[in-house]
Amino acid sequence: NISNLNESNMKRILLTCFMLAAVLLTTEAIAQDRTVTGRVTGADDGLPLPQVTVLLKGTTQGTPTDADGNYRLSVPSTGGTLIYRYLGYVTQEIAIGNKTVINVQLVPDTQSLGEVVVTAYGEDKRATISSSVSTVSKDKINAVPIPSLDQVLQGQAAGLNIQVQSGQPGASGFIQLRGRTSINGNTEPLFIIDGIPVDEDNFRSLNPNDIESVNILKDASASAIYGSKAAGGVIEIRTKQGAAGQGVRINYQFQYGQTDQVDPGFEAMSSRQILETQRTLGTGRGNGLTDAEIADLAQVNTNWKDIFFETGTTQSHDINISSGNQTTTSYTSLGYFNQEGTTNSSELTRYTFRNNLNTNFSDKLRLSTNLTINFSESDNPQNAGTGQLDNPFINPFIALPFINPYNDDGTLNLRGTAYSTQNFTNNNGFLNTPFITLSTNEQDVRTNDRIRGIANMEMSYQVTDNLNIGGSAGMDFFQTQALNIVNPTSLIGEITPNVNALIKGRQTESTTRDRSITTRAYAKYNTIIKEDHFLDVSAFVEYYNRKRTAFSFTGFGIDPKLVGSGAGLTPGTTEENGASFYIPNVGSSEVEVATFSYFGVAKYNYKETYGGQVSLRRDASSRFNTTNKWATFWSVSAYWNAHENVLADIDFIDEAKLRVSYGTTGNERISGGVFGSAFASFDLYARGNGYENSAAYFPSQIANPNLRWEQTSQLDIGIDFSMWQGKLTGTIDWYEKVTDDLFLNQPISRTSGFTGISANVGSMKNTGIEFTFDYEVYSSNDLRVSVNLNAARNVNEITALAGDDFIITGSTALSVGDPFGSLYRVRYAGVNPANGDPLYYDVDGNITDSYSISDRVLLDKTTQPLWVGGFGTNVSYKGFTFTTQWSYATDQWRTNGSFGVVNDVTLAGFANQSTNLLNAWQNPGDIATFPRLTYRGLRQEATDLFMDDASFLRLRNATLAYDFSQSLLSKTGFLNSARVYVQGQNLWTSTKWRGFDPENTSGTSFFEFPTSRVITVGVNVGL
Repeated sequence: NISNLNESNMKRILLTCFMLAAVLLTTEAIAQDRTVTGRVTGADDGLPLPQVTVLLKGTTQGTPTDADGNYRLSVPSTGGTLIYRYLGYVTQEIAIGNKTVINVQLVPDTQSLGEVVVTAYGEDKRATISSSVSTVSKDKINAVPIPSLDQVLQGQAAGLNIQVQSGQPGASGFIQLRGRTSINGNTEPLFIIDGIPVDEDNFRSLNPNDIESVNILKDASASAIYGSKAAGGVIEIRTKQGAAGQGVRINYQFQYGQTDQVDPGFEAMSSRQILETQRTLGTGRGNGLTDAEIADLAQVNTNWKDIFFETGTTQSHDINISSGNQTTTSYTSLGYFNQEGTTNSSELTRYTFRNNLNTNFSDKLRLSTNLTINFSESDNPQNAGTGQLDNPFINPFIALPFINPYNDDGTLNLRGTAYSTQNFTNNNGFLNTPFITLSTNEQDVRTNDRIRGIANMEMSYQVTDNLNIGGSAGMDFFQTQALNIVNPTSLIGEITPNVNALIKGRQTESTTRDRSITTRAYAKYNTIIKEDHFLDVSAFVEYYNRKRTAFSFTGFGIDPKLVGSGAGLTPGTTEENGASFYIPNVGSSEVEVATFSYFGVAKYNYKETYGGQVSLRRDASSRFNTTNKWATFWSVSAYWNAHENVLADIDFIDEAKLRVSYGTTGNERISGGVFGSAFASFDLYARGNGYENSAAYFPSQIANPNLRWEQTSQLDIGIDFSMWQGKLTGTIDWYEKVTDDLFLNQPISRTSGFTGISANVGSMKNTGIEFTFDYEVYSSNDLRVSVNLNAARNVNEITALAGDDFIITGSTALSVGDPFGSLYRVRYAGVNPANGDPLYYDVDGNITDSYSISDRVLLDKTTQPLWVGGFGTNVSYKGFTFTTQWSYATDQWRTNGSFGVVNDVTLAGFANQSTNLLNAWQNPGDIATFPRLTYRGLRQEATDLFMDDASFLRLRNATLAYDFSQSLLSKTGFLNSARVYVQGQNLWTSTKWRGFDPENTSGTSFFEFPTSRVITVGVNVGL
């Protein structure tokens, strides 16, 4: 199927590129009296301005500038006057005379709608955009000097929900725009860097210092042109470029800081407390002890957090060089970043390189290239977020405090004590958990090396003043080399591969290679009709192919002197007492997906007062069979700049633009991952053992020939405004998104040999409203104070499901009329004050002392937040600047598995417990949350006792900076700019969550790597 798609559509691409090449080689300029060329930039920042109207005065002859601010216009030999008109900038008139090159710098008139934003496959002025687009400028990005882009964007744009999943250096956050649009399919936005779709990890690993702007495309009008990839919205990143005529500029930035663990939200018992609790329960070391014996044991009171957690360091160095003349501009950067995590064996080192080059071979032919290469090395702690005994984040709270972690000589004990190992007969038992983790962290290896690259080349040719054709080819590539070694001398090594094996240890190596290729050809036509009518029409054809190959090898039995070398592995043919412990495991895989698309967009505006846009896209995907391979996506939108006429006489209104849009987007990723269910539409077969272990093949999947695209339709109504000479600017949007044909596993008759198939079985709706406000509180020559706020409310609802409209999914359920992630549990009613037994609500709401799983109900609580957003302040006084950025999420709930474990008295004989259990019921009349200790643990019951409100308000970033004055810098003779600053990340959090970190979109928390607090100092100098 992929092969057919590749061959047929590659021919189309090659034919199109051949035709474009022929045009490039043969087209000659139509003879005119004279041609004037030039470039239009902003006087404030030197950046190119696209779609500036360049008009020959007194005629209808004109042209808009291209994406790089360049223009080319035929004029009479007698000359004349050119008018340069751009909303948000002061109009200029320049006499042509005998000039053939006229470069212009337009001066801003302080109105916000003149801003240039990157939209789908092009650039536009904000005044003429009929879509919902949020922009995070480089000024806002630079104000938050964090090396992870997803964390930079937290709280910066309305409707963008970014929550960090792990405190591991370099870990990715979860990103969702305007709510969840799929159950099993992909829910994250499409990420575009300089026009190339990229893997989510490549987006997150991008050096923020290289970014010029980030635009979040929210509604269907902005994202429908991306079709099959844009159901979750689009995030487009534009990296920095050199500027024509700027000369050579060099910028260097340095950061150094410390990383600390945050408050876990609950406390573990001391030695005395856990021993007394064990005595009460009649279990563990405290069973039967006297007060004096407990006091003697309690002299050792280990705080295991001090053993497992540490203060890490972080440092980075970034240098960039930009240059430009009238024909070529260049931007090059080099970066180094290192961060240690807050536990041993947690570290990331990353090297980055970027080069952006733009060359005008003539006033018609232009070439641009973008190249970025990253290499990273990471050490990862074992089994974070799991119940494995070597998870370093569970041990500080379950390790018994009366056990001494040190040897007699003061070194850290990596083997265990006589008590924890039961006189050294059970080194891998639960009591020895803290020493298993210490041994793993110190002796075992879990590393990951990755090289990533994004390359793109685009060539365009200006056929006439109004027609531009071109093509591009880009690649997103990464290769990962993973190494996992269980050292034969570690505690886990003692039982690996088998407790009876004479030679211990295991070594696993794996390599994954992933590449995606995007090729595109286009033609763009724009014109100005009778001075006031602007028309822009573009057509594209695009082919996308992504392929991933993987190989892994696991060998057993490691020579302790050759750990890490393949030569140290025991041959698989080795037998011991008739047993084969050392047979290696080998695995490999290959998967490929592809899409072919053709699409177009047309834009029109009248005097930049009224305008609109239509787009149409056809996509073919290799994931679906011939019946449903193709899908069509479209959008329409319109705007009205009411301040140009109806509201023109209202003094305090500077700008007011009304927008409306409607359109459709699609989702082809059936089970979420890039390659998830890549062949769900087809019958699949697998190889196995047949009669007498002979090789055999058997059906492994039944095809669903009716499987088709998920489709999301969206209506958006919005207003952009500016008041009081720009003191207050803002945006308000209302939207409704409806996703049909949801991907979900549908049960089928077991007589088929299978339990279910992938199918389109339901619908989902998201309805929301968004607000964005920026207000300048005070402004003078020395002091400026401004505040910003964004908020988004999203209500999710499942509107249709197959079958009985109700599907249980663990602790949650899918139910028509309720949101995704609705919690489905037995309601806990507290403790009976008379006897200390737990109480519950039955399905009818009556209190009972009998627990039954049949009493589960929907709780009107969901894992999806209702409100998300952020706010911040910016105060500058002379050279000092103080900025803050907050983020928040409300009405989201999660199962707190961590809190459940440390409050489970059935574990108290061998695991420490939370001090919350000290307030358990003890005497008749007590009002308590937890029942009497001698009752039983409640962790295994499907109640809402350990369901926590994960709403939060977090001070995401605070920065205090000082910029040295130009008068002082000029005395150095070489410095153009200099800034010093101190900043803090995750400084303070307000939440009801009883654990490390409420900020996680996972429905369940279990001792995962928590987000850290980071304090850094930095220096930024420009030459």
